[in-house]
Amino acid sequence: MERIERPDTDGERVVVRLLRHYRGIHDRDGGGGALASLVALGQTLRLPPAGSVALASVFQLTEALLGRRLTTECCCSCDYSPDERAVIRLLGARLPCVAGTGTVEIPHGLPGALAWAILSVRSLCGAILVLPSRPLQVDDPACPFDRPFGA
Repeated sequence: MERIERPDTDGERVVVRLLRHYRGIHDRDGGGGALASLVALGQTLRLPPAGSVALASVFQLTEALLGRRLTTECCCSCDYSPDERAVIRLLGARLPCVAGTGTVEIPHGLPGALAWAILSVRSLCGAILVLPSRPLQVDDPACPFDRPFGA
């Protein structure tokens, strides 16, 4: 796994922690009670309940669009998996002004439901998930989820 060299923001840590929790709950017991557990963890991390629900929607919609589960590192790992980095990038990217069109950060565009879920996360968790003041540096304009696991 690639180690992130720049300092993580608190918001990135919150997103990754919730994603790892979400994945762990779904892997362990098929998702029963996962949302309540995710909301409870989110509240300990100063997220409003609706913000945790919005993040769960982003995770679910992303998995549905990819047709696979998001992969995460171990809960205690300091490294981020490619999918964890991609979710962070997705939440911090400028969204297209017109549905179905792309941007430099997301060249293939986003389906409307996922774009709305991202906007909801930003609206509900804005104080916690501080977005970059300038667009993210994009070294590779390809979809961040296209990387094979471990690449």
